[in-house]
Amino acid sequence: MSGIVTKFIPKPAKKSLKSLYAIIFRNKTRIKEQNKEIRALKYQLEYLKRHFDITQMKPATGYLREFQLKELDFAQHILSLLKPYGITPFLDGGALLGACRHGGFVPWDDDIDLSVTRDQFNMLTDIAQKDFVWIDSTKKNCFSAKFYDMAIRENPGKYVFILTPFCLHLFQGTCLRDSMNLEFFPNDYVREDVTEEQYAIYRDKICNFVHRNYNWKDRFDFYKKELKTNNIYSQEPTSRITPGIGNWDLTEFKFRGFRATKDLFPLKPIAFEKTSLPAPNNPQAILEASYGKNWMQFPSDVGTPHTLEEQNIYFKSIGDPIDYSEI
Repeated sequence: MSGIVTKFIPKPAKKSLKSLYAIIFRNKTRIKEQNKEIRALKYQLEYLKRHFDITQMKPATGYLREFQLKELDFAQHILSLLKPYGITPFLDGGALLGACRHGGFVPWDDDIDLSVTRDQFNMLTDIAQKDFVWIDSTKKNCFSAKFYDMAIRENPGKYVFILTPFCLHLFQGTCLRDSMNLEFFPNDYVREDVTEEQYAIYRDKICNFVHRNYNWKDRFDFYKKELKTNNIYSQEPTSRITPGIGNWDLTEFKFRGFRATKDLFPLKPIAFEKTSLPAPNNPQAILEASYGKNWMQFPSDVGTPHTLEEQNIYFKSIGDPIDYSEI
């Protein structure tokens, strides 16, 4: 501080100002060091992305790997359970991506995504309400993880189905912490005369509604009305199909064009870990429609198990957190 300015400042104030200046100086220095470290880490990450083959990543370890393998056993069991009903789910989303890119789970993934056609989705919901435990989610009024946990605890060991605005969940366990979970996503056929431009406009309508703060019942009522009155989807098979109403991909993923029905059916087995699971006829084409042409490249969420992260917020709140970190 200049002598002219400090001349009129009382000594106690001078000491305070010097202390404040020292703190500010230290903080500025720390910020510069942190920015330098961030730049170095970004460079290292880009270097790895340029020189490392993502398909050669090692599988997950520890808790996450154990969870993945239990999830795989559960998926195989449920697929066998649904087969007599004529329901034939197929790998989709991150599970299909993992099968094609890693030969199994994406190393940091924590669930198995299964898709079905609209008619099979309706069949599955009917069967769930008749033969298994169906939870009324129209009155949901709490955080999803807590809602799931309460439903599972009330039905230990049973198959618990819960419909959400983004998929149909199937849980089995004694509580959310030890339960296995599969997610079923509906796909709708698109009328032959509908253009991608028309569909994009319709999709915006759906997204605008869903992204508002409506409760689940409002969303379910909206979906039910749209499925009856829209002029976009077809109840009969057509040459095109897409993640439909009530599917996470519809509202949360970028639309990159329709899926060709011939790329989806007939289903065929695909290698997954040390076994095989049902998958689209042309999985690469389906993945390109979902993630774009660069689906084989490094994504932005490397190392993030999204479901476990979200659930762990709840587990921490009840004093029962999980440690799924691998570092």
